[in-house]
Amino acid sequence: MMQREVHMKPMDLLYSLQFRPGDFGDTVLVSGQAHRAQMCLQKMENPVKNFTFLGYTFWTGIYKGKKVTVGNGGFYAPDSAFVTELLCVGGIKNLIRLGSCGALREDINIGDYVLATDIIRGDGATRYYVDDNYRPMVSPDLTAKLEAIFKAAGTIHKGGVWTTDAIFRETKEIVNSYIAKGAIAVDMVTSPFVTVANIYKVKVGAILVASDNLITGEMGFTDYRFFENEMKMTDLAFSVAECLTD
Repeated sequence: MMQREVHMKPMDLLYSLQFRPGDFGDTVLVSGQAHRAQMCLQKMENPVKNFTFLGYTFWTGIYKGKKVTVGNGGFYAPDSAFVTELLCVGGIKNLIRLGSCGALREDINIGDYVLATDIIRGDGATRYYVDDNYRPMVSPDLTAKLEAIFKAAGTIHKGGVWTTDAIFRETKEIVNSYIAKGAIAVDMVTSPFVTVANIYKVKVGAILVASDNLITGEMGFTDYRFFENEMKMTDLAFSVAECLTD
């Protein structure tokens, strides 16, 4: 039988990856897609790789005098949970998710932005962190900054984001039950991202681009509107990072 309290702590893993306190910036821009992280990387001066682990890589550099960290932080709930925890124990202050989602309202078009204001848990990873009745909370001040900057640059919708583990089980019965709970979009990441940040008392916000629409059936994964606003999202996220206090 196992006698230790826990097999491995997040800081143990970070130290094994040659991490040193102070390596991360105060603000981290986290993407699921590696190419989105590369877009962010190109905007920084003198980026230094912090670590690479299981295909997830983070760099820290300078943007307009501020130290910012960027990287790809997971496609799904389990990997998003452990990568987010590594960042949180590393001493960061602000976490911003740059993601994509499926729209759950007919009026949300491909390429529109969805700002998460309520997190609806449908994943399995967060059950290892919190009770089933726990409701993750985005940070009001950080979310307000995201709203102000993104509203000036495109169409933005605010509301609940439901996180699921089963992309091919988004059935009418399941989807409609989460719409009834207030969801206007669905993804596979935001719930653990926000939940773990809450546990470590790190400010957190999430902005997503609509890649498809479950109500209309529209698929926009290769749509120019999706790619155009995905690229614009990285520019806008740095504008948010620039206005955050250290």
